[in-house]
Formats: sequence, structure tokens, C-alpha cells
Amino acid sequence: MAFPYIPKELVNIVLEFDGRIKYRKGEYINIIHKYDPRYEIIESLINKKKKIMKMIEMSGDGKGFYFEFNFDMHDDVGLCYDYNFSWHDTFEICYYDFRTGWDQMRTVIS
Repeated sequence: MAFPYIPKELVNIVLEFDGRIKYRKGEYINIIHKYDPRYEIIESLINKKKKIMKMIEMSGDGKGFYFEFNFDMHDDVGLCYDYNFSWHDTFEICYYDFRTGWDQMRTVIS
């Protein structure tokens, strides 16, 4: 008996069974299953990005932002990003290093 049509829901269940393929936004995509050893490689990167996203401060008018983060190897070294938050129509990236004092390198675009 031939089936001319297989319901999309059934196809989704079959493809998602082993956790490597998912139907998302109208197309099938490959994913790394959370129990795959490769997942551990990217998990720390994903967690770092989540931490940074939680720290973003928005300006009162919603047109600017500020966030900073430390590098993993040194808590006293990191980057700050400031757009339209401290100064109007200004974007600033600041590298800081407090290991041996107060060292900063700023790039400002107005």
C-alpha cells in the first residue's frame, strides 16, 4: 500500500526522534543534540552570551545601550560598549585592563 501523502506532523516526529533535525521557521535544520559531546564545546560560549545579554542597560528613550563583560581568562580585563547611552549620537568601545593599574583604550565614533 503506497501513501501519496504523509502528514507533516508525522514527518516532524520521525525526524526529531534522534534530536539531530528540527523543523523551525518553515524549514528543517540540523542541530547539535544536548547530549552530544560537541555540545559541551559550545555550551560555555552560549552561556557567556546569555550573561552578556542580561547585563545590557538601555537608555531612557530606548535608542541607546551600554554593556560590558570580562574576558574569561582575566576578570580584570574586558570590553565596554556604549551607544547613545552616556553621550548623544556617540558610539564607544573601551578596552580596560586593571591588572597592573588603570589602563584603558577607547575608540569613539561621533
